[in-house]
Amino acid sequence: MNWIISLIEKLSWLLPLVLLFGLLVLMLATLQHALADIRSKANTRYLNIPTLRSPGESTRRRIDRANGEMGAFAVALGAIPLALYAALLSYVHFLFLDLSWMDTCYLGAISAAFILYGSNKIKRLKARKRRLYVTYEGQMAVAQEVNRLMTDGYHVYHDFPTDRFHIDHIIVGPNGVFTVTTKVIPNFGRNREKSLTLDGQRLIVGKKRDDRTIPHAAFQASWLAKWLLTATGEALSVQSILTVPGWRMKTLRKTSILAVEPAAIKDAINGFRWHQISSKTIRLVCEQVEAKCRMSL
Repeated sequence: MNWIISLIEKLSWLLPLVLLFGLLVLMLATLQHALADIRSKANTRYLNIPTLRSPGESTRRRIDRANGEMGAFAVALGAIPLALYAALLSYVHFLFLDLSWMDTCYLGAISAAFILYGSNKIKRLKARKRRLYVTYEGQMAVAQEVNRLMTDGYHVYHDFPTDRFHIDHIIVGPNGVFTVTTKVIPNFGRNREKSLTLDGQRLIVGKKRDDRTIPHAAFQASWLAKWLLTATGEALSVQSILTVPGWRMKTLRKTSILAVEPAAIKDAINGFRWHQISSKTIRLVCEQVEAKCRMSL
């Protein structure tokens, strides 16, 4: 028994360290729980009403999530170092101990590490939020142009959800079914010409090459065609449209998608005559698309 007491006395210098690490683990677990709660609430509907999705809804939810995470990290950035310092001072005060340089180094190292991590996390969240705001603004600008088609008898659905991605807009009408993919380039204000080039399956902006956007837009149309075949039992062609808000578009080599500026979407669809469908098919497609939009968060 004496050897246990002797061992505890020899290891008593570790108690402040154990206290600090225990408190740190507890507060980090609380932060993690708060972040998980923020992420889950970002996809919550507060009214149990199966409404249609609004333009850029998934982007807006990501903005809400980024704001919540920034708030949680901002609180933790101030609370955790102060809580660690208060715990150490309480330990020293109530046990009538002297605050050693080692304890101070432990506290300083832990606090500095968390401050650096939290500051970097907040910085990255701010950058993500700026990008999301630019994307959301571009999606809303395109949605305003797409909504003009409703006066011509077209049905418009925004932010159509799938398991892996969202289709920005789906348009269903006499001239066929269309998907609209919005490519937002946030730094267009730095480019004097504000023009880009379509070269087959590639977007060219200045010296940059983008080989993903056009194939992704075509993939979305292909995915929707397969989904409609499963949902309606009819084989339908879906035409993909790519638009880049704020940019003039030049074409070097043609591609399978329609690449137009937002203001020209209405004229492009009204002039499209290759995938015309009947009113019965329009009604069937709209029923399936609307049901999917209403049931998904």
